[in-house]
Amino acid sequence: MNLLLLEPAEIAPDGTVSLRDRRAEHLRSVLQATKGRILEAGVLNGPIGQAEVLSVDAESVTLRANCQDPAPIARDVLLLAVPRPKVLLRMLELAASLGFCEIVLFRSWRVDKSHLGSQALDPAVQDLHLRLGLEQARRTQLPRIKTFLLFRPFVEDHLPHLDLPAHRFCAHPFAAVATRDLALTANAPIALCIGPEGGFLPWEVDQLARSGLLPVRMSHHPLRTEAALAAMHAQLDLMRDRQ
Repeated sequence: MNLLLLEPAEIAPDGTVSLRDRRAEHLRSVLQATKGRILEAGVLNGPIGQAEVLSVDAESVTLRANCQDPAPIARDVLLLAVPRPKVLLRMLELAASLGFCEIVLFRSWRVDKSHLGSQALDPAVQDLHLRLGLEQARRTQLPRIKTFLLFRPFVEDHLPHLDLPAHRFCAHPFAAVATRDLALTANAPIALCIGPEGGFLPWEVDQLARSGLLPVRMSHHPLRTEAALAAMHAQLDLMRDRQ
């Protein structure tokens, strides 16, 4: 935990907050926080700052928060074909830490139907992993999640109406365009689509392209979904920072 993430409703008018959940246990057992320690803190979907530990006991940790600085803004959008449940939860953490403000989950042909009935699709489970990603990256903006269970209705009826950034890409190892060939507006938000293990079918790539998602590659070597997300986002982030 690199940032203590607090709910607005947890903070009393005098700035104090008493924690009794996993965060308190982390402060006691991992950070070994004691009275007087100053921690980096942030308010969910709000500012960042610091929190001073006032007391620590076996039941709770009490702090006084002072969060007034602007938090990093998340503006990118991730479109993700639902991977295996454990992978999905790791990717939600990663997406939150990278600064995606919205995550669109959908089923493509190579997404196993069983994935859609797993606990990884439970909003409460997803919320926890998103928060873990925010804590790791010192962010506070909680990504929104939308889920679509059928590919054709998603790509034909919903995707064209999603509020996506102007720069829209679909990661595909055999695309004609490479990330090094892109010209991105400086600091512009991006939409990035990542396929399942095994990749998209050619027809699916064509349908996504027709909806405005340009197929792009880093190399001709397929990557696991987690590696593809981290590497593609890093490449696109570099390209927009070079402008």
